[in-house]
This record gives sequence, C-alpha cells and structure tokens, in this order.
Amino acid sequence: MKIQSNMKKIFLLCILSAGIHSISAQKKVVDSIAYQSWKRVGTSKISYNGNWVTYKTVFQDTEKESEPETFIVNTKSGKKQTLNKISDANFVGTGDILMYQENNITYLHNLAAGTKKAWKISDYTQALEGTNYLYYTHYGNPANKLVFFDLGKNDSIVINNIKSSKILRGQKIIFTQVNDNTIVLKYGDIKGPYKEIYSSPADAFGDFSMNTNEYEGSFTTKSDPNNDVNALHYFNLKTNTQKEVLDFNAIKWQDKDYVFSRSAYPFTENSRFIYLNIRSASNQYPDNRIKKSDIDIWKWNEGSMERRLAKVRNEKASAKDPLYVYDLKEKKIIKISDSHYTNVSHPDAENYPKIFKYVNDKYTIDVDWTFNERSDLYVVDVATGKEQLLKEGINSTPFWNPAGTYGLFFDEKQQVWQTYKTDGTSNEFKNITAQLPYTLTDEEKDMGKTPVPYGLAGWLNNGNSAAFYDKYDIWVVDLTGTAKPYSLTQEFGRKNNVILRLYGSEFGGNLTDKTLTLRGFNTKTKAEGVYLLKNKKITVLASDPNYDIKIQSFAGNGSYLFTKESASVFPDLWYANDSFKTQKRLTTVNPQQAEYNWMKTKLLRWKNYDGSEAEGILYVPENYDASKTYPVIVHFYEKHTHEMNHYAMPELSTSNINIPTFVSRGYLVFMPDVKYTYNSPGNSAYNAVVSGTQYLIDQKITEKGKIGIQGHSFGGYETSYILTQTPIYTCAIVGSGVSNFTSNYLNYRVNGISNMFKYEADQYRMKGSMFEYPKEYLDNSPIFKTGKVTTPTLIFHNDRDGAVPFDQGMGLFFALRRQGKQAWLVNYKTENHTLDKAVNQKDWTQKMQQYFDYYLKGASRPEWM
Repeated sequence: MKIQSNMKKIFLLCILSAGIHSISAQKKVVDSIAYQSWKRVGTSKISYNGNWVTYKTVFQDTEKESEPETFIVNTKSGKKQTLNKISDANFVGTGDILMYQENNITYLHNLAAGTKKAWKISDYTQALEGTNYLYYTHYGNPANKLVFFDLGKNDSIVINNIKSSKILRGQKIIFTQVNDNTIVLKYGDIKGPYKEIYSSPADAFGDFSMNTNEYEGSFTTKSDPNNDVNALHYFNLKTNTQKEVLDFNAIKWQDKDYVFSRSAYPFTENSRFIYLNIRSASNQYPDNRIKKSDIDIWKWNEGSMERRLAKVRNEKASAKDPLYVYDLKEKKIIKISDSHYTNVSHPDAENYPKIFKYVNDKYTIDVDWTFNERSDLYVVDVATGKEQLLKEGINSTPFWNPAGTYGLFFDEKQQVWQTYKTDGTSNEFKNITAQLPYTLTDEEKDMGKTPVPYGLAGWLNNGNSAAFYDKYDIWVVDLTGTAKPYSLTQEFGRKNNVILRLYGSEFGGNLTDKTLTLRGFNTKTKAEGVYLLKNKKITVLASDPNYDIKIQSFAGNGSYLFTKESASVFPDLWYANDSFKTQKRLTTVNPQQAEYNWMKTKLLRWKNYDGSEAEGILYVPENYDASKTYPVIVHFYEKHTHEMNHYAMPELSTSNINIPTFVSRGYLVFMPDVKYTYNSPGNSAYNAVVSGTQYLIDQKITEKGKIGIQGHSFGGYETSYILTQTPIYTCAIVGSGVSNFTSNYLNYRVNGISNMFKYEADQYRMKGSMFEYPKEYLDNSPIFKTGKVTTPTLIFHNDRDGAVPFDQGMGLFFALRRQGKQAWLVNYKTENHTLDKAVNQKDWTQKMQQYFDYYLKGASRPEWM
C-alpha cells in the first residue's frame, strides 16, 4: 500500500510538473506593458570605410524616456560599445574616427585604436566628405584664416588672410585672399599650389560666384572705393582667363519702384542675358497681415488659397515683383514679365533663351473642388519679352532639361510626354513617347480624375535624352528625335514582375555613366529588394520573397547599411559588402518579442464580386492552426498589400486597432485591398471587403458570428456603408467617417479648404459635383440606409475633428438610435481626427479590446456599454 501511495505522489508530481512547464512555455499576449518595452532604431550612420556603424534606440512609448546612449558596432567583429550622453556624433574622414560632443567638449575618437583626443578648436568645424580633411574658418582681427586639418597626417593646411571661399569637387578650392592692401582671387588644389585669377586693391573688389560646372564664374569690382561695385567680370579656370563683361553704371534703369542688385551673376562665356535680382527701391513691402476680427467674410469670387492664408496664417498673398533681364548683346534692359503671374520657371543653367510663366487667375475658385491649382502656361522669349500662350488649364508643370534647350511636359489629356524646343524652330509641344511599347501613365492611380505619369527618372547625354518610368522599368527617349527609345533597365522589371525605381529620390538628375542602385518591388511576392544597374545589366543584389530589404546608408567603400524586415521580423540593422554576398546582423533591438505570441502574414487572392482579381493580407498568430476557425477583425484602408512585409510596432491606438495586439490575443486580422469604380466608392468597398470576408468563411478560416469590422476616416465611411448592405459582421467600429455625402460636400475644414475636392479630386471618387450627380451622392451616403443596419456599431468621432466634421459621426449615431439600432458614440472632447493625449489613447485601446472581446469572444459586457 505504501508503494502504491508513493507511486500516486510521483504521478501527481509529474502531472503538476508538466502543467507548470506548459504554462511557462505559453507565450504572452501583447498588452500595455509590452508597449513600454518596444524600441525603434533612431539615427543610424555608417563610416566611410564601412567598418563602423552608430545608432540610437528610442522607446516607442512616447511617455517613456529613452536612454541617452549611442551604440557603436564594428561591422567586421560584431562587437558593440556604448557611449553615454554624447551628441552630434558623426564619422569624419575615410578611416575610423568618430567626432562627437561630450560635456561640451568635442572629441575625435579613433575607434580602431581605442583612443580619443579633444578637438580644441572652438570654430565651427565641418568634414569634407570623402576625404580626410576637417575644415573651419577662424575669424580673427584683423584677418581670417581657413584651415584644413588632415586626419591621416595629423597636419594642417592654412590659408591666411582669407575673405571668402568655395570648396569645389575634386578637393579643389577657389578663394579671395587679402595681402596688405591687395585682394587676390585664387584657385587650385586644397593643398596648393594656387593660381591667381585676378588681383586688385582690396577696397575695389566685390564678390564672386561659381557656375555649376565649376570651371566658369564671375566676380564684381568697383572703380571708386566710395561707391558701389560697377563692373561684372567673367572668368574661366580651364583657360585661366578673365574679362569684364558689363558696366553696371551703363544700365539705363527706369523703374523707379525697384532697384537691381549689383552682384556676381552666374553666366557662361556665351551667355547673352543676365537675369537681374531686384528689390523694392524703398526696401519696404506692403504689410500683408490681416487685422484680427470676429467677423469672417466669405466672397464668391475669392480664391481658396487666399482663404487658406487668411485662416491659417492671418495674412494676404504677397504681391509679385516684375522680372527683368539685361541683354549683353543689345546692351538694354528687357522686362520679361510684370507682376501678373503666379510663378515662373527657368532651367538650372547659366544661359537660356526662354522661361515658362504660369498664371492661375481663371482657376482660383476651382481649387475648392480641384484642390490643386490649375494654370495657363506661357513661354516668354527673353530677347524680346514677348510671351505666347502654350497651354490652358494645366494641372502639372513642365520640367527643363539641364541646358535649357528643352522643356518637358506630361499632357494629361493625351497621356503622353511632350517636348518644347527653345531654339525657335517650333512654338508647340510635340509628342516624344508615342514609340514606346508601354504606357507611361500611372495605371495604379485610381484617385483623382487627372491622369499622372509614373515620373521622370533623370537625364542622359548631357540632357539631350530623358529617362522615364513606366510601371516596371526605366525608358530613355532621345529629345532630338534622332535615336530610338530603349529600356535602360533592359525590361528586367516587366519580365520579372519587379517595379524598379532609383534609390533615394526617384529623380536622379544626370544618370550618364553612373552605376545605379535601384529598389525593386515584386508585385507577386510583395517583397522589396535591392538591384544594381551597371554596364547596361541588372544585377540582383538582395531579394527575398519573405522580407523587405531596404538600404539605410551607403558607405564610401561601396558597402551598405540595410534593414531586413517582415511582419514577424523587426527591421534591425544589417551590414553588407558591395556585392551583398557578405551580410551580418548588427542589432537585436527587441529581443523580448520572442516572449510574445507574435504574428505572420499570408497573402490571399480571391475573386471580387465584380469578377476581378482581389488581394489582401491575413495576419495570423505564429502558432496558427489551419484546422481551427478564428475570430476575425476586418480592417482596411485603400490598398495595403504592398506593406505585407512591414513590421507593425505594438503601441497604443490613436484611432485604428493595433494589429500585433489583437493577433497575439487570438484574433486574425484581415486587410483587403479595395479597387474603386468612380461614382461608386461605397459599392467598391463592399465588393472587395465583403467578397474577401466571404472567402474567409468559405475557406473555413472563420465563421459567421466571429467577424468584426473596423475602419477609420475614409475607412470609417466605407465601414458604415458596408453595414447598410450586409449582416455578415457581428459588430463594427466606425471611426471618424463621413456618413452623409450631401451635407459634407458643402462643408469645409478648419483651414478654410472646402470639402468638395475630397469628392471630385480625391478619395471619394465621384465623377463631378453633387449638382451633376445628385442620385449618386445620395446612393453613396450611408445615412439614408441606416434602417438596413443590423450590426451593433461603435462610433468613434471627436468634436474637434478638423478633417471630418463631428456632425457626421453624431448624425450616424442619431440615425441609428432613432431607428432602434444598437449604437454607441465615443467623443474624446477637444481631440482631433485622431487621438493625441496618452490618457485617451489608453482608454480607446482598452475600449476597442473590450468591445470586440464581448461580441467575438463572449467576454463580459463592459460597464461603459
């Protein structure tokens, strides 16, 4: 009997031990405590030689103070060190030196040697990128000096008695130096020797400027030390020549209201015109401030921009100054425009014969429903001041090629790129992209009726060829019309379903003879990678269907600092060599994620109710069991499948659900993309969202009675519309959404902008005004169909909402209440479109959880309901 008793005790101990182990192995749910532990990467930098990376981390919870730490990682060994309470940390030189401030002292820290020394220079010091030079100007009495300190040689180059300087490409410099009573304009390598361009008495020299080509420039002089400068000179560094080109005193200026600036204007050896800078003769401009008043007057013929200025900045629009040039050939002043223009544009060149002028007088009221101001486009001949109307009512503005020989314009009516030649051979824009095999119009854009292009990538062949994006690739078009268009990316993008774009700014400037780093988005896998265009060939540097790989910084030696990110992998910092064959993870910022029931994504595809292909993201827990059905929250806004690999931080809600929080608590979150049909935004949402929801039911991912829906702003509007069309959802949260198109159309925002543009040019996607399509405005207004709603509805709308008026949420609540529907309205008084105060964010986060738990999990009914 004693043996049996002992066996029972052992058995019970085993059961208890197994239970304890099971409990300890169970992962935690994401909650408000977890929110306080998550961090994001702040500023990160990589050294020129690629050996070192610095970064900071910041708590995601704004109420939690982040440590003043800077982390330094060796990319070769992976070893990390921490510097506390330092600021302004920057890598300098091409080696291992980090420059920073600590206790108000600047240090040069050699990370490889482990030594640091104080930088005792109090003058503002800068690093000359790509070199070992630090440089600063020491302002003394009576003379200044420019100092270049060589970090490698621990030695300085000093240029004494300096007055002004400009550092040029290739470690060269141009400067003026005063010796005794003489000033000399010099040029050369930073370390010398320096060639003399010009010398004169010190009080006879004005200033100088350099052209963008960095071998031509100008300077000013004066013959009388007691008067202003009177002569403009041109110089050429290649030929080491200079000449006087203009006597300012010879200009016959007749505009008594303005004076022109006697400065070193940029121009080339062959420039004919000098574009004069002018200012008011009295140095005073009208006071545009509007006197404060309790009276708000709206005028039928007043432009929306004026109203915005009045409401937001309390001022009127500033008057324009006229435009003048001086003709060096004819030796005369030419007025190329009076003050009647909205804007002008000219090439980024020192010599050009034409400029574009924009006038929007006829379209200022239209902005209420177009949002963007349309303009009439004129070309102005600089030689005569004569102007010609080229296009009326355009939405976009032309681009100039670098030399100013061609203007480029995307014609939204014909949906083609056109070119305008400035040599006088034509006065029209001509189509230059008709020969291309694919459209350059953005086919994905379904907001706003005006077609837009994919964009201009840059220039080749000294600006005589333009590079354009299509959906996938980059195409080169010869502006002179002598060569056939070709794909710069060899149509790699289209062949591989990868959208290729330049890294950084999508406009790359001069692309000639460059190795181009491209980001590529795979439309099938929804993953972003890194690609290289070199010698007319595309190389895949980094691509993984499970991750977004994004470059953060480029090192001088060709290596990279990048992130690798997915819904389940935080975007930690990684290092890669120039070929990406060597990769090393440098940070583990949020190791605590392993303790939590985290999430992963699935890309779903199904048939929309209109028969088209539909896509959406399904967020599931990491321990997802496909044999079970789960409670689901449908959450959506426009299109989001391109963000399938984006990492969502656990945080308090400012409006929408926090996806990691709900997934960790046993929910699935479904985010369908919505494709829109004009005049039918509500039904477009219904087609995509409800068809996707039915797909989840058909696939036994969820079941009726377990499905909630939540949307905010435009998503809030769509949610309320969907509720009038189907009983499929068990509960709903409508956040800050429009409920009545007819009333909101004629309302306005706090900054004075009319809501009309939201319908005719923006998200609500109507074909025209309410007066043209009254039936469609009524049909898309949920407020008139609330009698069909069977879903309990929680409305979130704040009384200081500046985007969607509070009466839209209040109206929806009263409409549901009047018809006996279950509805609640939460108004965080004085809050805007989303929540700003942490106390309100905490409360709303809790209320959403309680609400969905009650309806979808059978939890207790919260008291506030």
